[in-house]
This record gives sequence, structure tokens and C-alpha cells, in this order.
Amino acid sequence: MRNTPLISCVALAAFACIVPVKASRMQEKVSLEQLVTRHLASIGTAEARSAVASRTASGKTTLRVRLGGAGNLDGTGMMVSVGEKLRFAMRFTANDYVGEDMAFDGNRATTGMQPQGKRSLLSEFLNSQSGLLKEGLMGGTISTAWPLLRIDKLQPKLEYRGLKKIDGQDLHEVGYRPKSRGGEIKISLYFEPQLFRHVRSKYMYEVGAGVATREASNANPEIYYSLTEDFGDFRTVDGLTIPGKYKLVYSGEGRSASSMQEFTLIIDSISHKEQINDRIFLIQ
Repeated sequence: MRNTPLISCVALAAFACIVPVKASRMQEKVSLEQLVTRHLASIGTAEARSAVASRTASGKTTLRVRLGGAGNLDGTGMMVSVGEKLRFAMRFTANDYVGEDMAFDGNRATTGMQPQGKRSLLSEFLNSQSGLLKEGLMGGTISTAWPLLRIDKLQPKLEYRGLKKIDGQDLHEVGYRPKSRGGEIKISLYFEPQLFRHVRSKYMYEVGAGVATREASNANPEIYYSLTEDFGDFRTVDGLTIPGKYKLVYSGEGRSASSMQEFTLIIDSISHKEQINDRIFLIQ
């Protein structure tokens, strides 16, 4: 009889070790349909989601140049969306770099120019990969254009890839492929395993090396482009859970040069009550 408490403790300890494993395995067992359903619920109820037609989110933004130069800039940022339409601008005061500007007016995606009449590295990338704006991927759930809110209309090809370790955290990974475009750009979306909030998007694009000639042996080197969006500091506004922090990292890597820029937007104001003129979605 004296051994009974000891045996019970050992049994309980063993059971305690088994339960997290079972919970973890159960956590992995999620279908694509369940993931999308739970993700939409993480934003808000169907009634709360349908009650919102537009959103304006604004705050302070910073730019940190990690590779291909040096410099830190502080400025302001604003993301405006109405349904599938989106305008996202970040403004800085440097003479040779005024910021970033991108928009989709429901038909055409455009990006802004710098004072010299050229596009920035990020703007050039988004101009060539305009599907990211047309699909509403840019800005994640900060925008009303988020494609998983319009999945019946867009009908993208989604592929559930299971839990993946990202920066030490297990996240559900979903491959995304627009219905009307090929697979030249690789799109991956990441969701929390418990709350199913969307916390990351990653876009990968590779330009293959061309055939070298005697006159130009390195004329067309391989170039790897990467764009990563991270979302955090979620808050509830009008019954909807929306990220309050947004980080965008652009990088390009080639044989001769590499670049990396990190933009961060800290949102201090979110409104669903603004009157928005459609002209805001046109970049002049």
C-alpha cells in the first residue's frame, strides 16, 4: 500500500508527457477547408466582416537599409482599401527617395515613381509582379482586399503543406496560386496553429541566367527576389481583429550585387467610417 502513491505519481507524470504529444498531433490534423474557415473566424464573425466595406489604417513607418547601401528613414504610412481596391503609401522626406506607393483600382495595378523618374527596387518588383496587388495579397488582413475574404470570386489554387518551423514557431503553411496566372512566383501564406490568424506571407521569384556569349558572359545572371510580410500586435476594432504592426522585407540577390530593405508600419489609427473617393486608387 505504501507504494501506491508513488505508482500513481509516476503514472500521472507519464500521462502528462503523453497528453501534449497527442494534442500536438491533433493540432496538425487540419484540412484546408477547416483552416480557411477558422482563419476567417479569427478575423471576426460573418456579420462583422460583411458590415465593413472600407478601411483606413495609418501610422508611423520606418525604413532600414540592410544591404546594398546604408540609411535609416522615418516617415508616415497609410493603407486604404474598399472591397478589392487598395492604396498603400509610405512617405519619407529624403530628396532622392520620397517613399513607396502602390495601388489597385479594381482593374489596373500601378506603382509610384521617384523624383528621378525611376521606380524604386520594391516598386519595380511589384510592377513586374502586379498579381500581388490585383489579388489583394499585399497588406494581408489589414486590407479589405485580402483574397481569403473573396475566395469564392477569386478561386485561387490553395495547397495545405502542414506545420512548418518559421523563426522557431510552428505555423500552418498554405501555398497560394492565382487562378489566372502561372506559377512563376511562389506564394506561401502562414497561419498560427491555435488562433489561425494570418501572420506571414512570403513571395519568391527567380530570374534564370541567360545563355552567355563571348561579348557578354554575365549579361543575364541569376537573380533571386524575395518579399516577406509579417503581421503582429493584433487588436479588435468594430468586432474585427486586425494587425497593428506590419513589416515588409524586400531583398534581391544576384552575382554582382545584393540588396535588402526593411519597412515597418506601426498602425495607430484604424477606421471603417471614412468616406473614400475612388480617385485615391489612381496613382498620378
